Amino acid sequence: MTTQLPDGSTGLGVEEARRRLPELITRAANGERFVICRHQQPQAALVPLGDQPPIDPVRRQQRIQAITALQGSGRHCWDRDSPRPARPAPPPPPFVQPVQRHQAFEPRLLSHGAKVAFDGSALVAFLCDAKGTGKYLGPMLQGIGQGYWLGVVSSVSLMRVLEGPLACGDEALAQRYANAFADGRHWQLVNPDTTITAAAMRLRGQEPQLDEISAIELATAIHSHASVLITDHPALAQTGQHPVLSALRI
Repeated sequence: MTTQLPDGSTGLGVEEARRRLPELITRAANGERFVICRHQQPQAALVPLGDQPPIDPVRRQQRIQAITALQGSGRHCWDRDSPRPARPAPPPPPFVQPVQRHQAFEPRLLSHGAKVAFDGSALVAFLCDAKGTGKYLGPMLQGIGQGYWLGVVSSVSLMRVLEGPLACGDEALAQRYANAFADGRHWQLVNPDTTITAAAMRLRGQEPQLDEISAIELATAIHSHASVLITDHPALAQTGQHPVLSALRI
């Protein structure tokens, strides 16, 4: 049983704290404070490093909504059936990749605190509200906003996210996207260094169907110890080098 203490901390019993320890550690890292009690007497505290103040529940909810509210915000920036920005270009190959139902997306298989990597194709699909993305990516992004999982995105993926609004001259939307993924509490932004670049080239040697960008995004997921890479890139969806989930469903 949890109780709210006068100083704003949350009090809970020893057994409950033991059972929920991974969740409590993540929440403490996000600024909350927990007091562990035995026979209703405080015994120990779980607090954020640096003695940060507890997070206002209203601000927490606002952060969650800031992420989930991005769904469909880039409809005018990308063709929903194309990975390219909404500007004159030759017809590209289909963007929405059908996936059979026996490959059902099960986010519950990801443990609390797991790192979840997103490549540019999955993020763009969500932002332009392509077929199926809201149903499957919405809960994932909400879980990241709640601190249940940690999102991982490469700077290459972020470039793809910003490419759409910038090509349309929508600086405000580009800044909104940049701010959303700059939140270090919920997203780990990875810049490809020499280690990742070398790993990407080795991956291309093993799987020639990968282009340079997809190889870097796969190498980033592996280097960051992400549990899974979420993509809608057809070549990445076929890789055997790392667990991959398609962002879209038929």
